Amino acid sequence: MNKFMDKLVHKTKSAISSTSAQLKERFYTLTGTSSATVIQIAEYVRNHSDTKVMKKELLGRTYYFYDLKVDGIFYHLETKSDYILQLDVQFENKQIVAYRSYRDQYSLYIPIKFPELI
Repeated sequence: MNKFMDKLVHKTKSAISSTSAQLKERFYTLTGTSSATVIQIAEYVRNHSDTKVMKKELLGRTYYFYDLKVDGIFYHLETKSDYILQLDVQFENKQIVAYRSYRDQYSLYIPIKFPELI
């Protein structure tokens, strides 16, 4: 039984490692590095052909909500005109990027290094 569990754990680690490498490669293709700024990710989401956009008028202002799922990566972007209010990037229910305009966690212009997903 231990050999079976060892094989299962090894296969799981291999699959996660492979997925992590693919994720980094996709971001590298997008930005030329294994990191990207919030603005670069937002532009990717806005310009992707599979992005679903919802426009809402709230309190006399126009807000846009963008959702995109590509190769298991889920992107959610909220904007007021061109101002980025919120950006979330998730992979297998793991938060990779969580930008909020009202917090100082990430700057719009400083690249965010993407973590190992192992």
